[in-house]
Amino acid sequence: MTGDVAESGAAREYERARELLAPLTMPVHAIPGNHDDAGELSAVFGGDGPHGSGVRIGGIRLVAMDSTRPGHDDGSLSFDRLAWLREQLAAEPATPTVVAMHHPPLLTGIPSLDVLGLPEDDRRALAEVLAANPQVRRVVAGHVHRAAFATLGHSGVVACPAVYLEARLEIGGTILDLAEAAPGFALHVALGDEWATHVQVVTTAA
Repeated sequence: MTGDVAESGAAREYERARELLAPLTMPVHAIPGNHDDAGELSAVFGGDGPHGSGVRIGGIRLVAMDSTRPGHDDGSLSFDRLAWLREQLAAEPATPTVVAMHHPPLLTGIPSLDVLGLPEDDRRALAEVLAANPQVRRVVAGHVHRAAFATLGHSGVVACPAVYLEARLEIGGTILDLAEAAPGFALHVALGDEWATHVQVVTTAA
C-alpha cells in the first residue's frame, strides 16, 4: 500500500484497515502518505526504519521508501533517503526489484497535481539511482488519484488510482478537482524478464 491508508492518521483508522485486509492470504506492506501518521501506521503494519523497508518476496525484492514531508502534501527525496535506497539496491543487484513510494516521480501534465509531487531535482536524482540499478523493474506510487505511467532512469513508473476519489483529467488544469469514482488497484506481473502492469477498476454488480 503506497500511502494514505488513513484520512486523519488516527490509530483506529489503521486498525480498521488491518481488519479489512485480514482476509488476504499474501503479506501486506505499507508506507506512509501525506495523510498518514508514520508512527501509527508502523505500529499496526510494521516497518524497518525511518526511511522505509526492504523485503524479499519470492524471487522479487520490494523496497518501500518514505517520500513524505510531515505537515506537507508534497514530497521529498532527501540525500539520506536516496543514500538509503542505494544501499538497499546494492544489497541484491541481481534480484528484480520494485521500488514503492507515495509520491510518484513523474509529471502528469496536470499542474494542480504536479505541484504536490516531487521536486524536479529529486526526480533527477532518483533517475540517476535507477539508471545505475537496472534490476528495478517498476517504481510504484499513489498520491495523484489517477492511473498514470512514465519511465524514469529506464524503469517503468506507475501511479495507482485511488480507492475513493479520482482527480479529473484536465491537462493544464490549475484547480484540483476530485470526484467520486470506483476504486482501483494495480497488479504487476513478472513474466520472466518481462513485466506487465494491469490497472483494475473494482465495480459492484447490480
